[in-house]
Amino acid sequence: MSKVTGLQKNIGDRLRRLDASDITKIVLSIVLILFLAAVYHRSGAPDVPMDSVESALRKGTDLSSMQKCSNRQLMQFMGLDYSDYDSYIYYKSREALGVQEVLIVRVYRRDDLTAVEDAIDRRIADQTRTFEGYGPSQVAMLKNAIIYKRGNYIFYCVDKNPDRYEEVFRHAL
Repeated sequence: MSKVTGLQKNIGDRLRRLDASDITKIVLSIVLILFLAAVYHRSGAPDVPMDSVESALRKGTDLSSMQKCSNRQLMQFMGLDYSDYDSYIYYKSREALGVQEVLIVRVYRRDDLTAVEDAIDRRIADQTRTFEGYGPSQVAMLKNAIIYKRGNYIFYCVDKNPDRYEEVFRHAL
């Protein structure tokens, strides 16, 4: 008997000795591996230039009540240094009492997403404290803010309809 035939017979014998719990373990292991592969694949994002994302936002949403912010304003309002990140888009309400904002940051490494998310959380908390006593509509928008991470991108929006902005962002990627 050759080695291959003996190996095949050995494998065949082992397969015949499997009981229901062994088969269940194998099937669940395969399902878990496929699930993790799908989750990992979905968490990534293609490398889309920020100009393309901004163009999609301009076409698919109404940014007329907001103004594009500079590097200095990103630091002033969000506490983020633009040089720490690959690229960003930041629009903020033109009105002094407006809370509408859209921020998209592409980081160099996924580890950097935490710092951006922390800055966003601080911004929401600060704005909520500012408007809590006299701006119920602003506070409602802040409580409805969307923060979404995908790949090396983080998206943040405060608006009456933040879902529309998020949808456009998702399709842009």
